Amino acid sequence: MIDLKSPEAFRIVLYFVVPGLVAVFFRAQFLSGRMQKHSDAILTYFSVSIVYWSMLTMAGISPATVSDNPFISFAVTLIGPMVVGCALGLNARLDVLRGLLRKIGLNPVHATATAWDWKLSRTTPRYVIVSLTDGVTVAGLYDQRSFSSSDPLDRDLFLEKVYEIPDQGLWEEVPGKEILIRAAEIKYIEFLPIINKE
Repeated sequence: MIDLKSPEAFRIVLYFVVPGLVAVFFRAQFLSGRMQKHSDAILTYFSVSIVYWSMLTMAGISPATVSDNPFISFAVTLIGPMVVGCALGLNARLDVLRGLLRKIGLNPVHATATAWDWKLSRTTPRYVIVSLTDGVTVAGLYDQRSFSSSDPLDRDLFLEKVYEIPDQGLWEEVPGKEILIRAAEIKYIEFLPIINKE
């Protein structure tokens, strides 16, 4: 274990672990929000920090400049990695690099681990029909006040409005009714566009 009481060790962690940790944290906010345990991710933080420092060096920012000026040190160890992390997160969220690679025939692994996270994190307001394992069907609205859990061990879905589906005619809202459904109860979910939003 590194003794952080030593100024040299503190500087090593500050410059070669913290930028990676900050960048990975901000990237995660655009995806599922989950991060590895820090003890498991230390190599990732170090690798991202090394790439980050390589970019700074190519931009003409030397380690000597950083260590001499507290403002630059703060900007380089915290603000810069925040910007890089947000850029990485937006890239992963919008599939920019992956889309370009697919156009040239490559198919890299997707940054989002599950279809649940991918669909429910980027869906626009939709009507949904949730078919449950017991044969019951729930119709609802998935909009701004709705929520889907990104915890892989305890997924659930909250719908802010619930509708009755008559045999004929339009869906009828059940006033004041909301519903929380555990993922274990869900067989599948259908997403329907909202044509005339209320």
